[in-house]
Amino acid sequence: MYCYRHPQEQTYLRCGRCDRPICARCRVSTPAGFRCLECANLQVLPTYAVNATYYVRATLAGLGAAAVAGVLMGLFPAFEFWVALLMGIGVPEAVSASANQKRGPGLQMVAAGSIIFGFVLSRVVLLAFPRLITLGGINTVSEVGVPPLLAALPFYLTQYTIIWLALALFLAYRRLQ
Repeated sequence: MYCYRHPQEQTYLRCGRCDRPICARCRVSTPAGFRCLECANLQVLPTYAVNATYYVRATLAGLGAAAVAGVLMGLFPAFEFWVALLMGIGVPEAVSASANQKRGPGLQMVAAGSIIFGFVLSRVVLLAFPRLITLGGINTVSEVGVPPLLAALPFYLTQYTIIWLALALFLAYRRLQ
């Protein structure tokens, strides 16, 4: 016998419903035994079934939440860790809430893109409004301890900013997994 989908594949297994010969690549394990792909009737879980409307709403909500957090991060660079933590929790929550609590790889990408947008926006705000809110000197940008490669950039970036970005991206990835 040869598999009905792969004629070059020899098999001794048959679908438990339609009795067609199936190979190891075509079999689907069900409580009633192995079935072919058509008889197994595989469907996407509703949690991961996201249509285009949800993607648009999730993108708008994610960009909005990231913009608010990015402006806060740009205005208060001394609190960059806390705002990054807020962004890593708030953006995926906004994305998920606007997509009716759905999850999946597409929404993970929406959240990651929104977080990157928020971090870029924070650098633009920091460059446009340096020392707008100084909080008695604790909120000013410091170049102490910044590697020369990062100090040469036209915007303020430290190794910690990269770590906080990675933290926010990881939180968003795990939340929408």
